[in-house]
Amino acid sequence: MAQVFALPAVGDTMLEGEIVEWFVAVGDVIDLDQVICAVETDKSVVEMSTPYRGTVLRLGGEVGEMIAVGDPLIVVGEAGETPEAASTPVGPVDATTAGATPAGSAPPLSPLVRRLAADNGVDTAAVEGTGAAGRITRDDVDAVIADRQAPTGDSPGPVRAMPKVRKMARELSIDLATVTGSGPDGSILESDLTSAARPAGDRRERLSATRRAIAHHLAESARTIPQFTSMVDVDATALLAARSAIAERTGESIPLDALFTALLVQVLEDHPLMNAMLDGDEIVYRDRRDIGIAVDTADGLMVPVVRNADQRSIRNLAGEIVRLAEAARSRTIAPDDLSGATCTVNNVGSLGVFAGTPILPLQTSVIVAFGVAHPVVRLRGGSPVEVPTITISATFDHRLVDGGDSGRFLGQLKRHMETPLVGTPEPH
Repeated sequence: MAQVFALPAVGDTMLEGEIVEWFVAVGDVIDLDQVICAVETDKSVVEMSTPYRGTVLRLGGEVGEMIAVGDPLIVVGEAGETPEAASTPVGPVDATTAGATPAGSAPPLSPLVRRLAADNGVDTAAVEGTGAAGRITRDDVDAVIADRQAPTGDSPGPVRAMPKVRKMARELSIDLATVTGSGPDGSILESDLTSAARPAGDRRERLSATRRAIAHHLAESARTIPQFTSMVDVDATALLAARSAIAERTGESIPLDALFTALLVQVLEDHPLMNAMLDGDEIVYRDRRDIGIAVDTADGLMVPVVRNADQRSIRNLAGEIVRLAEAARSRTIAPDDLSGATCTVNNVGSLGVFAGTPILPLQTSVIVAFGVAHPVVRLRGGSPVEVPTITISATFDHRLVDGGDSGRFLGQLKRHMETPLVGTPEPH
């Protein structure tokens, strides 16, 4: 019997994924655990491998299409077998979609399809599913919603368009009733939508899964956490000299992110509240110092996490930060490397920014941003001197941290930066 592999949830926050690339096609013979496609989740691009071997009977969607967690990703069986004969989808899906389908009943809906139908008043009992084993997909519900807008009475007949064309129209904000179809029986093709979209002055583009996740988390943080930002200027003379000394001694250039992180974890030891989080009416003091490092990528801000940063030498810390940043920018980073930060570092100076007011990541109490080193004229011995200066901007959870706490924390961080203990061969 044909087998269905459902899209699994990669992480606790994933509800759907976008197909980035297929590595197999219908008719291909695949082996157990073979990589079949790449899917963009809310955090990264993940390669999916199948738990079945056999012939590919059906793909769950086209490149660029969104698939809900629990919906069929691929159907595998014997050559010549029909996809409709497939068994219940398998995979670590939501409990409401897992398990066998009772005899005589319709296959269960994914949480995403169920919510879409409920929000639009669609009776799923009257919807004919086009998914595996008659499963109702998002495109099926979208088609019902779109058909409600079709002309009636003396007006032209109903709009003819495939589900993928309706999906494209929705993304481009095009009313299908205004488009003349060039396909069979007047059906609307993708090329018709492309032509219809050209005259528009504004351009619309659907957010990527990554950008949607960023938007959701930042909005949730700003909505639920009272935040305040404090700033302090630091004389960076000694810090930059220490960096040069390490490079001269080892022949390696240490990223400023690594120096900032190495100094920060020293201060966190004396300020456990800055490594904590609020959970209901309780403060959770973390017994680890896993530092998130903000990385600017083509797909938006990503925050890989350096585990046990306080237990690493400066060179090891630098190597791990470089590795994680490269993986984030190439979208090959593992989802586990993007969660669990207890504190976050953002080197906005790498973009030429002096200071900022960063938004606090969820489940943390502080994010520390370091600005670009810039010359500031100061009086030394009665004479004006240019001093390389870095501005630290730190945003705090005001439910946990008060002004006095933030001042003491930033004051100690300033002292550590102005007298850095990072110049030994293997500092910790």
